[in-house]
Amino acid sequence: MYVIGMEAFTKMIKEHEANGIVIVGAGTIGRKLMAAIKNEKVDAKKFMDNSEALYREPLDGTEVGKIENLGENWIYIISVENPSARNILEKQLLENHVKKEKIYIFSFYKNYEYYKEIYLSGKCKDELGEAYRSIFSRELNWDNPTRYTEILNVEKLKIDDPFRTKLADKVEVRKWVKEKIGEKYLTKRYHEWDRVEDIDFEELPQSFALKLNNGSGRNIIVKDKNELDIEETRRLLSEWYSQNYAFCGGAYEIQYKDIKPKIICEEYLEGVAETVYDYNIYCFHGKPEYIWCIKGSHRPECQASFYDKEWNMQPFSFGYPKDPVVAPKPEKLEEMLRLSEILCQGFKHVRVDWYNLPDGRVLFGEITFTSWSGLRTFVPDEYDEYFGRLILGNE
Repeated sequence: MYVIGMEAFTKMIKEHEANGIVIVGAGTIGRKLMAAIKNEKVDAKKFMDNSEALYREPLDGTEVGKIENLGENWIYIISVENPSARNILEKQLLENHVKKEKIYIFSFYKNYEYYKEIYLSGKCKDELGEAYRSIFSRELNWDNPTRYTEILNVEKLKIDDPFRTKLADKVEVRKWVKEKIGEKYLTKRYHEWDRVEDIDFEELPQSFALKLNNGSGRNIIVKDKNELDIEETRRLLSEWYSQNYAFCGGAYEIQYKDIKPKIICEEYLEGVAETVYDYNIYCFHGKPEYIWCIKGSHRPECQASFYDKEWNMQPFSFGYPKDPVVAPKPEKLEEMLRLSEILCQGFKHVRVDWYNLPDGRVLFGEITFTSWSGLRTFVPDEYDEYFGRLILGNE
């Protein structure tokens, strides 16, 4: 397998148009790649994805099918951000007898060592400015940021706050949440380890979730321990453990920089990805204002909509495609809003995430200062300015 970036990908689609290129992963990254193909005036070929819900109709005008071997002349581009999901897709392709030299991983990002060196050399501002320009087609106003995405990116480099680091740490934040609102709002935690070598898989329950405490998306969900590839799990955890999340992907979320890495094992939340919404509450100046309701628990095909505190759907989206269907109002909405107000005190802006499970439990997810790292777009664009005014206290 080879890792390629945008320049190499553009060259490849021109050279291999006649043979056929399939994009494996129909999420945000995959759709952006397909748009790149169309921009180069090359006929779009095909998506592959594990979500059968996507098979019923074309996505952005392109067919979506299951993971399979399409023949010798095809090139397969795996286009997902999560390393665990990438490994699953690669394994499925190889099991379908796709040759390894036909499989590529697409990344918008340079490698970890590159971004670490950029930070150590004090060039983060230039790197972030370039990333912002490529996504938004405008310059980031470093001196007088007024848009939501501008403010988040400026603060990422400007604010190096030990308290933010504590709340970004999935070990330390539990202590703070327990003190503020009580332990009943926390997921069950089975173990914490300082080294991958210390994990005894025999003593773990049949289902669980493994996570790193120092980042986002570093999760391994285990529904049945009998099906777990322990060797691959150790390899992936070791890879995550060895990297400082603040330097991963060039987002430079500095609140993660000084977190001492730990591996944690928590309860598996039955059905969260399939049936339960995530409720992410956007708070400004100590008050909850909007609920970001995510259908699909951050899977590639998920959709999301914003609601006000009376559960009226709002006319904008952020990052994910807008879910056109009004979600059911959560039973414990008022409780989540009340708890969010307790936790958001003292911050100009913070996002507090919750689950309202079918068994009636309300569980704390995380506190986030930099949603999407400030590197995703609002639709319509005017809401980037509107949310900026909420942070600045102008609304």
